[in-house]
Amino acid sequence: MSRPLRIAVAGNPNVGKTSLFNLLTGSRYKVGNYPGITVETREGTIRATKGWQPRADTPAPTLVDLPGTYSLTPISEDEAIAFRTLTGTIDQAAPDAVLLVLDASNLARNLYLALQVFELGLPCVVALNMVDLAADAGVGIEAKQLEAALGLPVVATVARGGVGLDALLHQLDRLGQGGLPKPAPRLVEPASSHTALRACLAKLEAGGVSPARARWLLAAVAADNLELCGASVDERERAASLDPRDLEQAIRSLVELRYAEVDRLLAQLPSSGQQPGQAGQAGQALAPAMARSAKIDAVLTHRVLGPLSFLLVMALVFQSIFSWADPFMGVIEAGIGALSELVVGALGPGMFTDLLTEGVLAGVGNVVVFVPQIALLFLFIGLLEDSGYMARAAFIVDRLMARVGLNGKAFVPLLSGYACAIPAIMSTRTIASFKDRVVTILMIPFMSCSARLPIYTLVIGSLFVADAPVFGPFTQGGLILLSMYLLSTVSALGIGAIYKRTLLPGPTPPLVLELPPYRLPRIRDTLHQVWDRTADFLRDAGTIILAVTIVLWGLLSFPQVDEAELGPGETAIERSVAGRVGKAMEPALEPIGQDWRIGIGLIGSFAAREVLVSTLGLVYGIENADEDDAPLREVIRDAKDEAGKPRYTRLSGIALLVFFVYACQCMSTLAVVRRETRSWKWPAFMLVSMTAIAYLAALLVFQVGRLLGLGL
Repeated sequence: MSRPLRIAVAGNPNVGKTSLFNLLTGSRYKVGNYPGITVETREGTIRATKGWQPRADTPAPTLVDLPGTYSLTPISEDEAIAFRTLTGTIDQAAPDAVLLVLDASNLARNLYLALQVFELGLPCVVALNMVDLAADAGVGIEAKQLEAALGLPVVATVARGGVGLDALLHQLDRLGQGGLPKPAPRLVEPASSHTALRACLAKLEAGGVSPARARWLLAAVAADNLELCGASVDERERAASLDPRDLEQAIRSLVELRYAEVDRLLAQLPSSGQQPGQAGQAGQALAPAMARSAKIDAVLTHRVLGPLSFLLVMALVFQSIFSWADPFMGVIEAGIGALSELVVGALGPGMFTDLLTEGVLAGVGNVVVFVPQIALLFLFIGLLEDSGYMARAAFIVDRLMARVGLNGKAFVPLLSGYACAIPAIMSTRTIASFKDRVVTILMIPFMSCSARLPIYTLVIGSLFVADAPVFGPFTQGGLILLSMYLLSTVSALGIGAIYKRTLLPGPTPPLVLELPPYRLPRIRDTLHQVWDRTADFLRDAGTIILAVTIVLWGLLSFPQVDEAELGPGETAIERSVAGRVGKAMEPALEPIGQDWRIGIGLIGSFAAREVLVSTLGLVYGIENADEDDAPLREVIRDAKDEAGKPRYTRLSGIALLVFFVYACQCMSTLAVVRRETRSWKWPAFMLVSMTAIAYLAALLVFQVGRLLGLGL
């Protein structure tokens, strides 16, 4: 049996590329209605459908989903990944063919990338996607018309509805059977007037560089990105020998020639609704498909109403997280308590029973309680992404980001950081400047990720009247939660402004961000994403958190001490290994309003922030083993010190919240920063600086609060 065909899936951002990939392979990768979702290659095998079955003697083709890019000019990391994959410079040969996905409602913008793909000389099938939206907007175009203009097979598709899937599969099947021979590279040729371009190309081709690769080298050397994009030493030497004055004019001529070719193709498509000349303007004219969205944007991207709308949306999101999740959390808490009693009744007293009840159930169980809030957070983020509002949020904050020294495009990874810092850091690959990318990476961990949510809600639910009404429909808990997210966002922007002006100075880049049309989110896909992300959270609870919890249970339980050996008011847990470590940390924790129990949690939470919750569940589960089971929030609320005063106050709670807004308590984030920056310098700087900022901020909150008499 022959090897499976490898087909690269290429296209602009937001053309439905990953949606098609998911349909063809049965995958469930994240799809969003804004650029920057796919930032690395993904592979999947085409699955059979009712209308298409793979041949028995030929394995089903493998699809390679590339990052969405506007061109193959290797300016940013995502474009470099796409180019290296298509040309075979990422640890394996070039793909056998390309599935090129075009947006039927915006061909003027899409055809520039198409021309660069054609220059590679790979067999190609075109998926003309979103034909339904194009028809609604009056720019409908027949696939046969585009097929005649391009000289390539074109299939009309609607990825969101699965339309055209079987026809597309049959065209891809033809690739495996040799039905589409490898074409010659389709290169735009310079006229005699393009002397600088002709001179540069001739110099490169004289050294044995192919005509297609010579055109890429021109763009790569202009972007100062030759090494990143896999140029050989000989190619780099030849590119460096080009006259800089000729090079600048050559690049300009090459871009003009490609846009002129796009205009020529558009002229052959009378029903496209897009006139020649639109391509040369780089799609600055408003596409007809955006007409309805423009009316909505008149409000949501307004200079004044836009930020107010954004703030209102965020307030409603966090209010809903508290209000809607609370009943489900109560059911889970009651279930954990009942399960604990069942385990004790079934196994009787003993060390193994203590491990299950005081360790696993009191530790991991108290983290699982927050699953409803985690799921709601993912649901709202998914709806905002799929509707197209996330791109507007980036546009809204562009003026603010300009004060930082970045642009609104950098805010998209920051918004993704609300869910998890790891994919958010990876999505910075769409940022062209390395300095700007590092600044954004250093900002992302300040954004309050979903792992902080259990800590926020535990503290707020324990020390505040979370359901007390404030300002009409809002409650105290929802507004405090919103304030933590606002604090994290403002702090991230402030830190970015400092770093941009000191550590990594550079000019402010202009905002180049496509605002896609608003679309109704596909609830099924959104719920799939919520399920997958929540399942990831539960897998963490079942692996990392469980492992850390068991280790901490052992450290909190041993050595066992006879009660007669304890001093006045002392508990056995204080004599344990973990208790002694916490006690040693207490002098540093007292100035920020925390005790040794929190100190143990801070150590464990470096593996995962949620471990703080499971640690407190362990501590109080062991300490109060002889008392009736009660939800952790009630235990913390009722905890008293040796003098009979509340162990935790609202002021100490706020100090703890502020600490976790700033602290870098996530070793996985540090590992990803190391990989993305290719250096240990930046993750080390991140850990030290964020820990110092967290401690100083908590110290300021607690001590100033005490001086002002705010015992709260």
